[in-house]
Amino acid sequence: AFVREMRSFACMSPNLIINAKRLLILSFFLISAKLGFAQTDTLNMPMRDGRLEYTATIPISNKTYLQLDTTAKGWFNRYVHYRQFVDSNTNSSVLAKGALEFRMTTTSVALVKYTFFLCFDIQIDCKENSYSYKISNIYFTPKNSFFRKVIIHQSSPEYLIDLYNKKHMGFANSVNFGRKKVREYLTQTDDTILACIASLSQAMAK
Repeated sequence: AFVREMRSFACMSPNLIINAKRLLILSFFLISAKLGFAQTDTLNMPMRDGRLEYTATIPISNKTYLQLDTTAKGWFNRYVHYRQFVDSNTNSSVLAKGALEFRMTTTSVALVKYTFFLCFDIQIDCKENSYSYKISNIYFTPKNSFFRKVIIHQSSPEYLIDLYNKKHMGFANSVNFGRKKVREYLTQTDDTILACIASLSQAMAK
């Protein structure tokens, strides 16, 4: 009986292998077709000379330079916990490098969320009845130095914006990140910076 079963198995094995190969090929083409679809939307983020940059001038009535200057410095020290001031001859109220935090997984197949630093340069200039801000040189990196070395992650928003706005991302990028993951990186960046700007605006308007 054992011999008959082995003979039967031997006869069936090639068919099973062929069917498995067909299933594998079919799955590959289905995945490729899904990944090959052209995108239907693009990201509109504030770019200047190919770099992500948030800048604006905000008028505020009945506010002196000294009031706005004091408020800007106080806000920055409270809101941006990771900061390094830059030596400069300018009269900027704030000229510094800063970092805020956000959490997310790093690839489309990852399960663990990591804390990222969103790093940037910030400049706030105050005048009578107005102030301007510029947030530039933006990038992100895992907060933990060990994870920076061992996990796959992105750091450049400009690279991801360019990648997302392409008609086709390419097979490798689609497998590793996918359009949804790229958009999550950029949404986290945009949301974090906009929350920062909103907080500054609220402080300066008081």
